[in-house]
Amino acid sequence: MRTLIVEDDFTSRILLQSLLSPFGDCHIAVNGREAVAAFRAAQEKGQGYDLICMDIMMPEMDGQTAVREIRALEQAEGTLSTHDVRSP
Repeated sequence: MRTLIVEDDFTSRILLQSLLSPFGDCHIAVNGREAVAAFRAAQEKGQGYDLICMDIMMPEMDGQTAVREIRALEQAEGTLSTHDVRSP
């Protein structure tokens, strides 16, 4: 399982990484802009994420905006699942 952890708080990032790393690779982003860039890079390599843990309140780009941008990338590539989770 490939996981992207998007969290600006160091302690929360480490906790999530320690909980999820036994299940597969964990990548880290500290704000929404980094998350979108990491998602785009992973998609370009054909190595998308199975799970994205997204903080909502972050500097530079909040989690809701990042999720909207990630969904737009999925839509543009035709990879949007029919069973996806939507942000409000």
